[in-house]
Amino acid sequence: MNVLITGASAGIGRELARLHGMQGDHLLLVGRNATKLFETKYLVEQEGGTADVFPYDIGQPVHIEALLRATQHQSVDILINNAGFGLFGEFLETDLDRELNMIDVNIRALTHLTKTYAQRMRDQGIQGRIVQVASTAAFQAGPFLAVYYATKAYVLSFSEALTEELAPYGIQVTAVCPGATHTDFEATAGLSASRLFKRPGIMDAPTVAKLSFDGYMQGKTLVIPGASNAFYVFLTRLLPRQTLTKMSASVQAPLK
Repeated sequence: MNVLITGASAGIGRELARLHGMQGDHLLLVGRNATKLFETKYLVEQEGGTADVFPYDIGQPVHIEALLRATQHQSVDILINNAGFGLFGEFLETDLDRELNMIDVNIRALTHLTKTYAQRMRDQGIQGRIVQVASTAAFQAGPFLAVYYATKAYVLSFSEALTEELAPYGIQVTAVCPGATHTDFEATAGLSASRLFKRPGIMDAPTVAKLSFDGYMQGKTLVIPGASNAFYVFLTRLLPRQTLTKMSASVQAPLK
């Protein structure tokens, strides 16, 4: 199978690439950092797969168009929209340009790639899979990561809608919702100043990737890696939203 993964240079994206390499799949690796993408390519090939590298920044529309042109003659059986980032801090003080770029990556690019590759799957008669990496953040509001949480709520809602729309074409859509995970996300978002990653029990990228991989390959429409994360999501259905927001604020508040 041909598997396209965005954000494949590190973290969960790299680990998913390795798992698909173990199956002998061909990976189309997308990310901004060419050096790290070639490192992922090496790991994939060590596992028995093959890979092509596409060093594009999908936060820029011109790079999305370049990626779509570069892959127009390659079928994609599985699309994994993994790329995304957050920004920690009080909304009135955080950088607007950075947040708008976050929306471009987490929402705009994901939507654009999903539409184009889903249309190609339909037109080519491919009964493919689309995997959207959302977050447990999708189930509630998140003070001090307000825009990030909102983008992930979009991803979850979008994915659940497409599950119904694309089913007649044999295209499976899965929303993967990890909790806090030790990856480059923590440093990129500036979360060293938050309590969020100071808690015990934070999962690592290989574990999250394996649980996610097993879930979407089994055809699940929603995958929440880890029992504690699943229990947390269950609680979001029981507690008042205002209570959840205050709890989130307490966990993510800046360290004094």
